[in-house]
Amino acid sequence: MASGVSADDRGSAQANANDTNLASPPLAEDSSGGSAGARSQTASEAFLEEITQSVSASIYEGRYENGRRYHAYREGAYPLPEDEREQDRLDLIQHWFGLVLKGELYRAPLKFEHDELSSETPRRVLDVGTGTGLWALDFADAHPEAQVIGTDLSVIQPEWTAPNCHFIIDDAESDWVFTDRESFDYVHVRYLYPGIADWARLWQQSFEHLRPGGWAESQEISAWFYSDEPGFEHSNIQYWQETMDDATSRIGKRFNRAHEQKEHMIKAGFVNVTQEIIQIPMGTWDKQNLEVGKCALLNAFEGLAPTSLAIFSRVLDWDMPQIETLLAAVRNEFLYCKWKTHVKFYFTYGQKPADD
Repeated sequence: MASGVSADDRGSAQANANDTNLASPPLAEDSSGGSAGARSQTASEAFLEEITQSVSASIYEGRYENGRRYHAYREGAYPLPEDEREQDRLDLIQHWFGLVLKGELYRAPLKFEHDELSSETPRRVLDVGTGTGLWALDFADAHPEAQVIGTDLSVIQPEWTAPNCHFIIDDAESDWVFTDRESFDYVHVRYLYPGIADWARLWQQSFEHLRPGGWAESQEISAWFYSDEPGFEHSNIQYWQETMDDATSRIGKRFNRAHEQKEHMIKAGFVNVTQEIIQIPMGTWDKQNLEVGKCALLNAFEGLAPTSLAIFSRVLDWDMPQIETLLAAVRNEFLYCKWKTHVKFYFTYGQKPADD
């Protein structure tokens, strides 16, 4: 184990959830012999409005832990925070993807005929786990002929959007809220590895909600730092990611699963499945990829704490000094390029058979 972290820093813990109970609505009394129904409906509507406002407020307020704000809807399902600092990081990640993709929004062979709509032009697009909504907004702006829907557990999207883009609260791991008549032409999933336990089910639901001939795409980052340099196996970076891999495996949401997406899509029934892997340097050691390397380094600096806090404290029972000591050691190795490391971007896309 590298310097700065002792073996005594390990432990175990479990998160607790709180139950919320709602009272029954009040009943209106009939004292005039003819308007009880109207008054009962009015009272019920008032009660429902009160409940709606209460639930909405709780969703927006979130839950605070270790100095960070976490989502309130389906509390604990997503282990990273949703506060303003994390939203800025998510926006940085969108910029990072844009650099890697050289400005493109997708890799699937979608066909757009801007002069006139064809039968193959995507008209309905779903962005699962939309986050701050930047990808959905960019897609809607680039393709005004398409209706774009973004779903997420957190209500952190802008209130004002393009007329062909809107957002709804939904849990990607539960049954999706869309009916059989609301099929999509393209389903997009980006940077969702912290929140998914059952990837096979996610791609099965994507398959079921696609029209025949439609496409689904996964854009994920390997939750693992690679290096061929001697001694890296004893680094703080390696110790951190092995500890994270162990902790997330314990709760059934192992982070490092980007490489599995192709297999899951094939098993779900997709055809023409393609996977593209792009290797990105961490930091400025690769002079030919300075911009993407800088974004990678900045994301590591900003992402280490939100990625680690809840998981290390809830699952491993680490206290803040233990967590901060390790994170400081990891940041130091990244900052001074002690190890030439890189991450991998996985772009995986597949098509629902046209005759399905």
